[in-house]
Amino acid sequence: MVLLGLEICHTGLAQLLDAKCHDAVDPISGTPWIASIYHNDEFICHGTLIHKLFVVTATSCIGKRTSLIVRFGEYDKSCTPSNCDTVEQYGVSRGIKKLGFDSKTRANDLFLLRLFGEVEYNAHIRPICIIFDDVVSSATIQRFKAFGLRPPSKELQTIHLFQKVFTECQRNGMILQSNQTCAGPIFRDNCQGYNGGPLTADYIYGGETLSVLFGIVSHGRLLGTPASIYTDVTAFKDWIFNNVRNSEYKAIRVFNEECRTNWTYDVHVRLWEVSLNQNTFAGALVTNQLVVTVATAFLREPYLIQVNTKFQQYLDVVSVHRHPQFAYSSESIQNNIALLKLSEKVRDLVKPICIAMNPKPPRNLTALSPVDQQGFVGVKKVHLVPVDNSLCSQRIGMRVGSNQFCVEKPSDLNIQPPGSIVGTFQNIRGVNRYVLIGIISLYKNGVFVLTNIQSHAYWIMDTSNNLSV
Repeated sequence: MVLLGLEICHTGLAQLLDAKCHDAVDPISGTPWIASIYHNDEFICHGTLIHKLFVVTATSCIGKRTSLIVRFGEYDKSCTPSNCDTVEQYGVSRGIKKLGFDSKTRANDLFLLRLFGEVEYNAHIRPICIIFDDVVSSATIQRFKAFGLRPPSKELQTIHLFQKVFTECQRNGMILQSNQTCAGPIFRDNCQGYNGGPLTADYIYGGETLSVLFGIVSHGRLLGTPASIYTDVTAFKDWIFNNVRNSEYKAIRVFNEECRTNWTYDVHVRLWEVSLNQNTFAGALVTNQLVVTVATAFLREPYLIQVNTKFQQYLDVVSVHRHPQFAYSSESIQNNIALLKLSEKVRDLVKPICIAMNPKPPRNLTALSPVDQQGFVGVKKVHLVPVDNSLCSQRIGMRVGSNQFCVEKPSDLNIQPPGSIVGTFQNIRGVNRYVLIGIISLYKNGVFVLTNIQSHAYWIMDTSNNLSV
């Protein structure tokens, strides 16, 4: 089976969703795949890291909540990213709900969280194993592990559970579905579980003992009762596999390996830069046939536009795709982003800008300003200083939204047209590349207001896939 970037290995440990799941971990942490899910800084439930881009949890936990944050390495509820060096925090780009969820029976109680970037594995953070071998089934497992608290302790503890026959759950007033598992301790346990958390077992596979995910806690608070219901992960292996595969497929389409800013190691050129509307707006190539720019460049129809690339190649724009939630008024400009499909592909010398999913705010924002060096027009790096959004709103007299950010205009940087980009240098697969972080939406009172590309990266991906370029 050949997959697009999906880490399924074909050795003695074949058919693992993420081959890193069997790497050595810190024995003190014990559960490096536990995820804590927060909504507006309020802890709501647990989840499980199954892949560098995905956490699995329960639909009954997430509901209709958005703006979620996931923390890894949080083994003690008193830990936060600011006071525990093991804790890493990631944003959630989107959620994928298993269709058919029933709030009464908890059937199909499964939810995938797609993270804003690949998790950096270490001794404290590792994915759990999911095995795509039809021989592996939760029905064959007798002993499980779940994880919860025994008050007043704030540290996660292991709860040993045993598989129960269906009638055990039915005696407790629960009707078990075909895609669920019934499990509980031998005796009633004074423990408190969290919805969405993992039900695991040690499983010998390929000659190694692996921690394998077999279930999801569906009735969290009942973890210590004689029998509780768990979503059977092995019943949904194909659904999990297909969603992870499709997501990586989309990522490959957007994360173009041809993206770059330099011809040689130390000579940087804005190869991705384009201009439009008589140089009143700028843009950047994200593929060899798609340009990202601001939606405010297209307030009036019809859109009769030509794009001029860095090497004077003039291309017609065949379609304009403004963000569906774009809104423009004197009080604010929201979702100020658009994609342009060009009539043909750009020349080989012109390259797209890099877009990388990175959940952590960049340490340094950099603009690449044109500079003439002995007749050769190159660039110089200009460091940018962020401005708090509330202060920025006061200075420009407009509301700055959550998917925008502001920077001071440096004295050595000319005023840039809307659609110009700001980025940061990041190491991507061993190569230091300039990565797109934001596009300039407007300039006012010494401040650049930018549309945050991190907030719209998946819209760019989906639009690119729909346009098949």
